[in-house]
Amino acid sequence: MKSNHFLYLLTVLFFLITSCEQQSDIDYSLYELKFEDNFDGDQLDLKKWAYRTDNKHRSIQQKENVEVNDGYLTLHLKQLSQPLKGKLATGAGIVSRERFRYGYYEVRAKLGNGVDSDQDGEVDEGWHHSFWAMAAEIEGDEVATTYPGIRRTEIDCFENSSEHGEDPGQKGLNRFTQHVIIWDEKGKEVGRLPKPPSDLTKIDGFQAIDWHTYAFEWTEETLRFFVDGVETHKTSYPASQYEHDFINVWLSAISANWNKDGAEDSHAIYDYFRYYSFK
Repeated sequence: MKSNHFLYLLTVLFFLITSCEQQSDIDYSLYELKFEDNFDGDQLDLKKWAYRTDNKHRSIQQKENVEVNDGYLTLHLKQLSQPLKGKLATGAGIVSRERFRYGYYEVRAKLGNGVDSDQDGEVDEGWHHSFWAMAAEIEGDEVATTYPGIRRTEIDCFENSSEHGEDPGQKGLNRFTQHVIIWDEKGKEVGRLPKPPSDLTKIDGFQAIDWHTYAFEWTEETLRFFVDGVETHKTSYPASQYEHDFINVWLSAISANWNKDGAEDSHAIYDYFRYYSFK
């Protein structure tokens, strides 16, 4: 009986694994792992990362809000009782020291804590989470601006906000935009691909507070975006038409202008970041 039960469990496990593989739109055989951080240890690896420390929108990003522990990176989001440099919230972020180009980029993350700390019926209010990539200017262990003159390509694997006054369709951490932003030599945005609102991702039953993988694949011709191995968007982005630069990876959470005034304490947790080049 025990032997038959064991064989049955193996069969079920094989079926589940095979089913997951068949559902995936990602062919890992095309790639070779080049960079990985599983956030082991008890502090951020400053050989790999710098801190995001800008004063932007409604929050100031602080080093002390970045925690590495038990194999996870946690970005803490905090409300303040007294203004700090005119802001009532602090956020967090890290930026890779290494710059990457074509390949496959992936994180595993859970966003928000699901707590309604001000008891108004809404959870995780006031925050904007993002996994994105753009050229950065690093001084020491800090990145103090998201507007460096060297930027041309900005790839946003996900951007989500608890509220979004400019785009009500994007409201809520369970829906997000995925796109590339093209910048010109004068530092102005040229356009977005896919064009809004086609860049909005909404998945039935999706909960950002659960663990999910988020990824994008960048080639000389196209960008593809994925959630849990399933392709969500694909857009043409040819190097013959747009300038493709080398990009740093950003994991960050801030209080954005398009959120309502006031923010609840919250966090974002990352299990890993991985970059694969093409073989």
